Amino acid sequence: MKNLRAIAVVVLCGLMSVGYAASPKPSGYLSDYDRLVEGEYLEAYWVDMPRVEKSAPPRFLLGEIAVSGIKDHKGVTVSDCVGRLRDDLLAKPAFSNGEGARYRLDLAITYMNPGSAAKRIWAGEFGAGHAKLQIEGKVVDTQSSEVVAEFAERRRSSGSLGAQDLKGDAGPHIIEHLVSLVSADIDSELRASFMAR
Repeated sequence: MKNLRAIAVVVLCGLMSVGYAASPKPSGYLSDYDRLVEGEYLEAYWVDMPRVEKSAPPRFLLGEIAVSGIKDHKGVTVSDCVGRLRDDLLAKPAFSNGEGARYRLDLAITYMNPGSAAKRIWAGEFGAGHAKLQIEGKVVDTQSSEVVAEFAERRRSSGSLGAQDLKGDAGPHIIEHLVSLVSADIDSELRASFMAR
């Protein structure tokens, strides 16, 4: 019986360490938030399918990553977050920082807050102290300079019900984890829309 309780606690903590999607809040970076709908992987997504030229594999030039309106926090800076996002995406085969791609992906980190370690420890299971991250993006056709896709993804997490914070503030590590989750969702969504099958 004790083993079953311990297993249940471990499973619950594992589930709570996943970054949950939350409804993105309009920041002004995208041109039209009203046309965004739930994507296959991203929380809010729009693509102009008739204008998309599919290829196998799709290639995206990684453009700018804007950071207007966010600030450094203890243990995690804006440049840390930008670097992590850039590295995560460039590690995926669909993205490059060289020329020659038909599409360019421009991004903006529009919200970043590592949350409160103390609140996560005491009431993390109730949503207190969550780390939060919002990333928005535009896919631009490099030949016509027209936007053919837009998205917004907001994630939140309290780590393992605040247990990660017992060793010190886990906020910066949770932000890193959220960046990885969002970059994986971006990669999956764009490959689903832009890949020829």
